[in-house]
Amino acid sequence: MGCYAMIGRLSFSFFISIFAVNIQAQTCNRAVERSAEDSRYFIMANGEEILDLKTRLVWMRCSLGQSWSGAACTGIANNYSWQAAFQAAKNNGGDWRLPDIQELQSLVEVACYSPAINDVIFPGTVSDWYWASTSYSNFGRYARGVGFYDGWTNGLYKSSKGYVRLVRFE
Repeated sequence: MGCYAMIGRLSFSFFISIFAVNIQAQTCNRAVERSAEDSRYFIMANGEEILDLKTRLVWMRCSLGQSWSGAACTGIANNYSWQAAFQAAKNNGGDWRLPDIQELQSLVEVACYSPAINDVIFPGTVSDWYWASTSYSNFGRYARGVGFYDGWTNGLYKSSKGYVRLVRFE
């Protein structure tokens, strides 16, 4: 095999491995009890909103930037700085707002990762950081967020980029 053929194969393998990571499906551990079963949620008439029967909160089914097609969240989720996330919520109108950290954590499916959320109810969720409205009181430059890759919460610089899922009271 010539040198160029070998390099071509290596490049192709590398290319395929990068895309395999990006299209990885959700993984769930069957030994762990599900925390966010489908039965916990009520899909509202338009399909774009989800009522959480446990918390009585209404969630946007798709991340901001995506739209509900009737079968899936389509489009690309937008990411925002923390301040821009507040503005995006305000621009959305109605009673929609950025969830606080406890509200956002309530969506975490502990038995799954990539993403750590019920992906039947909330399809297309990015396996990355989502903003909460909760700021760190001792560290003014940080706000709380949930990483929906694994469900962990952490503080992020407010100038960092994160995704947004809006909520409102029932």
